[in-house]
Amino acid sequence: MRADPRVSKQEASEHELSIGGGFLEGVFDLHVHAAPCIYERPFDEIDLARKARDSGYGGILSKCHHAINADRAQLVRKIVDDIEVFGGIVLNYPVGGLNPSAVEAALQFGAKEVWFPTMHAAHHIKFFGEPEWPLLKRRKASKDKARVNKGIFVMNEDGDLKPEVYEILDLIAASDVVLGTGHLSREEVYALIKGARRSGVRRILVTHPEAFHWSVEDMVRMADLGAVLELCVNSYLTQAYHVSIKSLVEAIRKAGASRTVMATDLGQVYNPHPVDGMLRFINDMVRYGISEKEVAYMTKDHPAKLLGLS
Repeated sequence: MRADPRVSKQEASEHELSIGGGFLEGVFDLHVHAAPCIYERPFDEIDLARKARDSGYGGILSKCHHAINADRAQLVRKIVDDIEVFGGIVLNYPVGGLNPSAVEAALQFGAKEVWFPTMHAAHHIKFFGEPEWPLLKRRKASKDKARVNKGIFVMNEDGDLKPEVYEILDLIAASDVVLGTGHLSREEVYALIKGARRSGVRRILVTHPEAFHWSVEDMVRMADLGAVLELCVNSYLTQAYHVSIKSLVEAIRKAGASRTVMATDLGQVYNPHPVDGMLRFINDMVRYGISEKEVAYMTKDHPAKLLGLS
């Protein structure tokens, strides 16, 4: 499916690649998708790592909605040298949802990020109307839609985080890896950030907050609570989100580049390659007035810091 025509006519038509591919030297993309995957992907993690390395990237963090992928990242690193390749775990139903045992296993495999539920989050199901990603096709037929009849909440009815969430937060804190907020509701994200800070979690990344149409004021408040905003180019390339470039620029200006990272969330058959998408994202931000120094921090220094590499 093509990107939103409103974006392509009003904004993307003005887009010029004024910054060359050399600016990609040292980039870390903390949100990319590749095969093996239940969904159709245009490339696998080995192919992605090779293209990213050849483009000058410092590293990538690959995300899989249905399985631990931190283990296979070890094999990708063995095959593709001169680039850092990492994986993690997303706490959807295939790994048991809010499952501390699965988190512990993923951390043993070297997971760099633990994402709270995405497509199986109650908020995702309410937002999109199904426990799926609407524009992606599965490689094989599935009965998941019928099986997933209740989305995952991280909070009890009394408004506190569930006990298993605190167990997971303790594991994340002990391993000092990134907590990704996934596709939770705004209220759940606030509660999760506060609980994570109390549990000693140092690296909290709010997963593409712009995609759910949260206000810039909400994003600033999340940053004030101690989180980092992960803004993604996919949000204004993909028809399902209807997000403008200008809204991301406003978020960076008000929250500050020091509390933001730029990622792609790409790896879909209908979107550009993540490397091309990152270059597009960089140019768009510079064209709208974000300085090259700020962009470099959000795409290189800050992501590397979150991964514990600097």
